[in-house]
This record gives sequence, structure tokens and C-alpha cells, in this order.
Amino acid sequence: MVEDNEPYRHYIELLIRRLGFDTTTCSDGAEAMGVLQERSFDVLVVDCEMPILGGLELIVDVRGQERHADTYAIMLTGRDDVETKLSALRLGYDDFLVKSANELEIAAKISVARRLVSRHRRLDAAVRELQGLATRDELTGLFNRRHFFAEANRMLHEGTTINLVLLDLDDFKRVNDTHGHLAGDRILRDIGSLFQRRTRHEDLVARYGGDEFVMLIQKLSPAEVETVVARVASEIGSVQWTIGTETLGVGITTGFACSSLIPHPTIAQLLSACDRDLYKNKWTRKHPDLDPSLYDYESSRDGKLVDLVSMSEEAARKLEG
Repeated sequence: MVEDNEPYRHYIELLIRRLGFDTTTCSDGAEAMGVLQERSFDVLVVDCEMPILGGLELIVDVRGQERHADTYAIMLTGRDDVETKLSALRLGYDDFLVKSANELEIAAKISVARRLVSRHRRLDAAVRELQGLATRDELTGLFNRRHFFAEANRMLHEGTTINLVLLDLDDFKRVNDTHGHLAGDRILRDIGSLFQRRTRHEDLVARYGGDEFVMLIQKLSPAEVETVVARVASEIGSVQWTIGTETLGVGITTGFACSSLIPHPTIAQLLSACDRDLYKNKWTRKHPDLDPSLYDYESSRDGKLVDLVSMSEEAARKLEG
């Protein structure tokens, strides 16, 4: 509530409080701008004519701030001319109150503001829920592949150095074949929870495929990333599940790539490097007595990776459209 006339300010404040609002009051526009830079509010009630910074100038500054761009604003005015009302609406006010209005009219206007704010909150909650459904994998709660590609491409275009890690559960098909898909889903869900608990907020972890995951890690050196990945892989490998009478665990193999090591990197190139590293690590573990240089990567996988990236980017563009 911004009003330079102290008796009228107290009168309106008391009325608004009786309607169930907590209120903060200011005596002029300059003071209000200082408060608005620190806090957000559901409703602004602002006098039109004030010293230092008037209500029409104030709303222009308010709407220029992202946090207040959609805040419901009511202008108070002692004037009843059409031009003042039109100017208020044109500059960013949602409604206006003439100071000669009685208590019933003031209460009705504030009640409308509360109803619209509540409706806006419900809409925001619905949008956030839909965004979660569109970007999250339903089983694991991790991000889905489409969101991963969109974010990774955005970071590369902004020049951010990123590290990608592919993580593949070893022989996971055997779990599904032996114990059923419900058991496999339980393990995948638990691993998704482990990723969410044991990675940083700024790290992006997505379900890449059936039993494959991908991590996007920023602001760490390749050596630091290898340490993080080794820790996560060790934690996954140490988890035990009891299914029926049998206790089992799952191993994990990783592949790593860093954008700083590739000139003009693309997501397809980084994923290809991850894939090559992952399958080499699998081969090396299965053939510990052979020279790692004998490993021969199946180059046809590169084409499949490029197709996969292209399809996901196209899906992301359609979603944005």
C-alpha cells in the first residue's frame, strides 16, 4: 500500500487487513521502490499523486522488474476523469479505485484482486506440473532424454564447457528376465533416487534409455568428473536388493567426454565419444588379459547416435512451438 496521506493510508490499510491480507505500507513512490526491490507482493495499491515519485511513474518502474511484471496493481486516485483512468490502465495498472468510493466498493475491488491472484497461483501450479510431466521420466523421476538434449545444446551454444557421462547398468536384461520387469522397475527407480540425492543441483541427470543414464556436469575438470563418476558408480554397485529369497546388486559401466577436448563440439560428437569410451571399458573388463588397443568400436553406432539426437531435437522444437 503506497499512499502519502497518512490518515487515508491507515484507513485503507485497516480495511485491507480486515479482508485477511498482511500489509506493508509506504508513504511515497521512492520508498516503495526500495521495498519492491527486496520483496514480492500479491497486490499493489498505489496512490496516483505523490511527491518524489508518482503512481503513474511508479508502475512503469514496477513493470520493468521481472518479479513484479505480473503483480496485480490497483491505482488510487482522487480524480474521476477518463484520461487518468486510461493512462493508469495503459501504463500497467489492472484496476483503479476512486478515493470517494465507500467501504463496500473498496472491499469488492480487493476481493476481486484476491480471487484473481488465487486463480493465477493455481494456473502457475498447473503449468509447473505439466512442465514436470514434459521434462521428467515417469519411472525414475530423472529428466527425460528430450530435456537433456535441449539443455545440453543450449549450454553448448552459450559456450559453456560441459562434461558428459554415459552410465550403463551391466547385464540388466538378466534382472528383468529372471525376476520380472516389476523388480527391474524397482531397481531403476531406486537408482534414480540415488542420483537425485548424490549429485549437485546444477548437474543434469537424465534417463537416456532403458537401463542407461546420462549426466551433464559443469564447472569441474575432467579429473574431478572422473572422481565424481567413480564415487557414484561405487555407490550404485554397493546397493543390494532383496527380491524373493535372493539378494542381488547391479554393476555399472561408464563412458566420459568433455567438450573442451573437442573443437566446436556437438552433442552427437560428445555422445559418440562417451559411447566409445563406455564400450571400450566394457570390453576391457570382459577381456582383462588382452591389449585394450585391440578393441574395435562398432562404428555404425555413430550413425544411430546422430539419428537419436536429431529426433530428440526435432521433438524439443515441436514442444517449444
